[in-house]
Amino acid sequence: MKIIVFGASGYVGTSVYKLLEHQSDMEVIGTYLETEPEYDELYKLDINEPESFSDFFKKENPDVVIWSVMNGPNEHELTDQGLLHLITHITPATKLIYISSDFVYSEGKGPYAEHDPLSTLPDDHIYSNYTNAKVKAERFINNELTNFVILRSGPIYGENQIGKWDELTDELAYHLRSGKPIAFRDDLIRTFVHVEDLANVVVKFAQQDNTGIYNTGPSTNKSFYEFMSGMAEQLGYDANLVERASEYEEADEEVPKDTSLVTEKITGVVDQRFR
Repeated sequence: MKIIVFGASGYVGTSVYKLLEHQSDMEVIGTYLETEPEYDELYKLDINEPESFSDFFKKENPDVVIWSVMNGPNEHELTDQGLLHLITHITPATKLIYISSDFVYSEGKGPYAEHDPLSTLPDDHIYSNYTNAKVKAERFINNELTNFVILRSGPIYGENQIGKWDELTDELAYHLRSGKPIAFRDDLIRTFVHVEDLANVVVKFAQQDNTGIYNTGPSTNKSFYEFMSGMAEQLGYDANLVERASEYEEADEEVPKDTSLVTEKITGVVDQRFR
């Protein structure tokens, strides 16, 4: 089985790629663009460039494609260009695994289940590019493909396969090492998923025939304050330095404070303990 990991040099993509490398029955190819990989096996590719993408994809002809490319405020370019290029090349025999986000839920209040409706944000919202691109990508995939898995995830944390931590934990550790307090919101509720748990799920779906849309993560939901206080203790720092932040930001408008996820569906499909 041949698998391509797009975005294999990223925080999540690295763990997915490294785990697949250890599967004896799989040939894995990873791509990168701007982030120079800390290992030299990856293929440099601009997925938004149609000719080079087409040449690469036709040459490799994968059985499974894993989309772990993330670009925050420029996410719309990845959807309108790169994902479009992929969908025009992919065949019904090729499985797509797409890593999405809890940002696709911006109406009502969580916890959200997979069947809850997706919604976009106003164009002038600070998170509109990312949110609307993810919503568009999911709808794109649903309308054009049948052999796919969409994995929706809340904040991703932890140490990945090459020792890199998520930005939030890095920020936490930086402050607490210096004995400086740091504040997090106690009214924003999320389903936090460890990067290695998410990567394991991706690998298992690559090995299985199951398709569909799945929320990922544990059954417990926490506020940022509660979660980061626990992380401080776990890392051996003084959790008393983690403070409660103000409960209002401009970005709150149009975005629910609780975007936690109902994750019962995925536990019936893959054998994965979420920490």
